[in-house]
Amino acid sequence: MGKKTRNELPIINAHTHVFTSRHVPPLLAKKFIPFPLYYLAHLDIVIGIFTFFKSLKKLYYQNWHRNLRRFLYYVFAAISRNPILRILHWILSIWLVLLAFYYFHDWIFGLYTDSTSKETLLGKAIESLRNTMIEYHVFPMNPTVLIKVIVVLFVLLFIKTGRNLIFFIFKKIFTFFKLIPGKETQKLIDRYLLIAKYAVYKNQTNIFSKMKEQYPKGSGFVLLPMDMTHMKAGKCKETYESQLEELAKIKNSSTYKKQGIKIHPFIFIDPRRIQKDHKNKGGQNTYSSSNLFNYSHKKGKITLEPSIVKTYIEKHGFDGFKIYPAIGYYPFEKELLPLWKYACDNEIPIMSHCIMGTIFYRGSKSKEWDEHWVFKDEETKDQLLLPEVKNVDFQRNFTHPMNFLCLLEEPFLRELIQKYNDNNLNSVFGYTDPMTPLKRNLKNLKICLAHYGGEDQWKKYLEKDSYGYSQQIIKNPTKGIDFIKFLTGTTDIDFDRLAQMWKYVDWYSIISSMMMQYPNVYADISYILHDKEIFPLLKETLKSRYGQLRNRVLFGTDFYVVRNHNSEKDLFVSSDALLTDEEFDLITRTNPNHFLK
Repeated sequence: MGKKTRNELPIINAHTHVFTSRHVPPLLAKKFIPFPLYYLAHLDIVIGIFTFFKSLKKLYYQNWHRNLRRFLYYVFAAISRNPILRILHWILSIWLVLLAFYYFHDWIFGLYTDSTSKETLLGKAIESLRNTMIEYHVFPMNPTVLIKVIVVLFVLLFIKTGRNLIFFIFKKIFTFFKLIPGKETQKLIDRYLLIAKYAVYKNQTNIFSKMKEQYPKGSGFVLLPMDMTHMKAGKCKETYESQLEELAKIKNSSTYKKQGIKIHPFIFIDPRRIQKDHKNKGGQNTYSSSNLFNYSHKKGKITLEPSIVKTYIEKHGFDGFKIYPAIGYYPFEKELLPLWKYACDNEIPIMSHCIMGTIFYRGSKSKEWDEHWVFKDEETKDQLLLPEVKNVDFQRNFTHPMNFLCLLEEPFLRELIQKYNDNNLNSVFGYTDPMTPLKRNLKNLKICLAHYGGEDQWKKYLEKDSYGYSQQIIKNPTKGIDFIKFLTGTTDIDFDRLAQMWKYVDWYSIISSMMMQYPNVYADISYILHDKEIFPLLKETLKSRYGQLRNRVLFGTDFYVVRNHNSEKDLFVSSDALLTDEEFDLITRTNPNHFLK
């Protein structure tokens, strides 16, 4: 059988999701909305509201609704064509907006005890306008509650400019309204609505079928599960294990095999599952006491023992491991290191979330997260301070791409193993002492930094036209940034430059440099490809002048999470259209197939 050419390789989407709403914790609004109000945004409530309004859409196709739409069209057409009716319509709209504003305003003030807002210049103007309306008898006195509700709902639902004006003024008056909807809150709302939309699909097979139909015959898909059990956002309705069981059924489906569909499920790994197993076994912290990952070892070789990892890697043929550090852990946690040794020895790929997003740890920041465990701060021997306090901000410290240097660079890995002081780890990696290199390391670990840092970091790279580190990809196009340098005349690592990179350098520069320097570091463009502005830089990234960088970029979409922006079909077709055939085949066929080899 001859060697396959590029065009004969299957197209592979290297980053997709098919988990259901039952695998998502219900309190994602935690840390966005104050306690106890985030319970009002419980996922079940959001899904219920979405389902209700979705059911109303069925009315659209009934004859009485068609007739009503036809009647309303002619009414509004008549108004728009008659100048007198247009003026009357405008006056009526303004009047209703003002009434809705005052009714809503009075209700809020009934709950809001601080009366100082009425003494402000804006507050006085609002009351002055009300008195003028009363004086000219255009402000109804003592309307019923029902009439007030109808007026407010009518304006909020049908008069968009009025709705926007009301919320704009309320943000100026009431402190509470400044909380909603901020930029991050809006992203959360979008994510909620997206999950609600896919909640109608009760299993992962149905969601997968919706995705695969948007791709050419014989395409492949990396299916990435999510284990959000330990992110402190409430309890999921279905277990993580049930999610894996269904992914195995999808992979082993005879129907999909007949259709020639290539399915590549990964196993989600959360070190807190292993930690919990250890705790439940009376504090026994041995290497063979976890339901998720059990192993034995001899001379550094890891052998899987009965566990979830063994079942799905060896029995069901899953293709890799997925981690999501933003939900509260580092990629170099003690419990992960033996698994990464197994993955490294067997060339099993690891997919790691690497972007700032809306899914992150919802608990309180632990004291042990105040400083980085390996890197040191500038001009001091102290550990690198991680000052972020808000959850949405300190997810950055878990997700930062430089954390993977602690796995790939032997001196940093050695420091971690010294810190953990674990006999099993010492034996697995051949640790002797702080000054002696490890006998076995992870320099060949196969990693994909998902989302390539985020589209904001790509734009930051382009904007930084005078910052030295951000020019290194241009100055050293086959190497990029030198991460490890030594202090003059010593063998001591220069931690000052590492601290500066951590704090100030865009993630595009960091990730691209890692992809150039390490033999098995990849990045996918999932989610960020919805932003067409990234494509000029993507095309530049794929040029041969940057050495192996072009061979490390993977096509992925982040289905169905990206659906807020584009359909799967749109992302696929747009990528094909904006790239040359050679570029498109490289990231959709050659590189993903090599990553999964």
